[in-house]
Amino acid sequence: MTSISAVNQSQTLALKPAAALPPAVNDSAVAQSTASPASVVIIGEDTSVQVPVYSSRGLLPLGGTALAWESDATDDVSKAMANNFNSASTFGRFRGLGAALLEQLAGNGKGFSQSLIKTSATPDAAALSAAQSKLHSNADNSITLTIKTASGATVALSLTSQVNGLAVSADVTGGELTDEELAGLAALAEGFESAVDGFTGEPPSLDLSKLTQYDATVFSSVDLQAQLKLSDDSVQTLSFHAESSTRSVSMSGPLGQLKMAVDLKNSAIIGNQAQQAKALQSYLKQFDSARQRGHGDPQLMTLFTDTFTALNSHYPDASRTSTAPQTVNSISLTDVDHAMLNGLADFTASVTQTVQASNPMHPEELDAFAYKVSQSSESKGTSPLNRTLEQHQQSQLTASYHQALYPGSSLRMGMDAASQNYAYYQIEDSASSSMRMTYDKGKLIEAAVSKSASQSTRVTKYELGHLIEDTLTPEKSSEQRSFTRLIESAVQEDRMSRVRSGRSSLLDALAAIHDQVMQPARI
Repeated sequence: MTSISAVNQSQTLALKPAAALPPAVNDSAVAQSTASPASVVIIGEDTSVQVPVYSSRGLLPLGGTALAWESDATDDVSKAMANNFNSASTFGRFRGLGAALLEQLAGNGKGFSQSLIKTSATPDAAALSAAQSKLHSNADNSITLTIKTASGATVALSLTSQVNGLAVSADVTGGELTDEELAGLAALAEGFESAVDGFTGEPPSLDLSKLTQYDATVFSSVDLQAQLKLSDDSVQTLSFHAESSTRSVSMSGPLGQLKMAVDLKNSAIIGNQAQQAKALQSYLKQFDSARQRGHGDPQLMTLFTDTFTALNSHYPDASRTSTAPQTVNSISLTDVDHAMLNGLADFTASVTQTVQASNPMHPEELDAFAYKVSQSSESKGTSPLNRTLEQHQQSQLTASYHQALYPGSSLRMGMDAASQNYAYYQIEDSASSSMRMTYDKGKLIEAAVSKSASQSTRVTKYELGHLIEDTLTPEKSSEQRSFTRLIESAVQEDRMSRVRSGRSSLLDALAAIHDQVMQPARI
């Protein structure tokens, strides 16, 4: 059975067995880089093996290389680092470290710094120190979580790695952490680990939903920054920010990039849980339709939909984060107003796929996919009795792609005419929806929704390199519907229901109206 022992001259300290410890760690010595004799961690078949201290820096030369620890520690984080060190992937290097580091900080409230570097058997002390510093601050792969507390303290956690090193750090500045803040950090450990595992996975995913569920009465903001160097030397980046008034994500990588921001300042427009769920599901169907029509990359669109779901779920409770009433431009909203609103917070979102020129004979024919969608809301007027409420939604799709000319045939485009048998699609779509409600002296005089959509599809077909077809198909639709009388009837029926049975029928009627408002424009 493989085991780990730490030997410090006359003292022996048994660490947690690590049968899965990477082979390279088994073949090298793991030592502390300090100026005085220090612990030397070795792997062996006998748990009682005693190892002499070979140098004043605690380095054990073996085969011309050694592994140097930044500090002498036997905590769970250092053990995880030892187990992960020789993993071939960044996912394996970082796995479990995010949760372990945050839980350790939550347990004692103290800063922590540790690194493990593969170095020469007899390194220069200054060079080793410089390498450790660079590993913490300028590594190929880095993930940083920054949390600001409501009391003013800042917590910063960092995971970094490169080919020859792995490092972690946790710092607390601006004040000591309270018991409540420490408990809040512990509650975020799983969310941090999920975000790290997702982003470093192959393929990557964005699992940010648990990071949005922080206690807004304890923490004022949460930020996650990440950068990975991939096997093809391309770079993948992520930036996530969340606070009570906004949430945002920006990600870029080989597949493309996505950007998203959710505005939480107008919390009054947010509907109940049922309305939110319906609106979210409606948008996800819309995104999937756009992906299918524009032949968007499934993996990139999954990142986009997962991010949209995370940012538009678990909205902060405005009543707990602010003493101000939930209003839009200082105007409180009613159940009737919410029946005409989407139910989600305002947002902007876009996704752009990396452009490819897949046809060498016609490099101007690009394979591309770009989609953007947004929602904005506004209330005009200074009195609940005299006001106008508006909400606008827009989407736009621009895409182009190649397909084999005949079903069942393969698409292999080259420089010879025999390979030029294909159809090239160019897509231009747009859609918009506008809702408007107007009150005059407290009376609803307008509740209307207008929708429009347009689609343009151009298809050019080539056979043996010759153009055989070029078609352009434009389609448009528009509609406008008034809900004023329907709302008036629902309100009147509610009054009668209260008289007859003492029960209100308004919410059920408004839910049915909301379903009709949510219907997308059709072509």
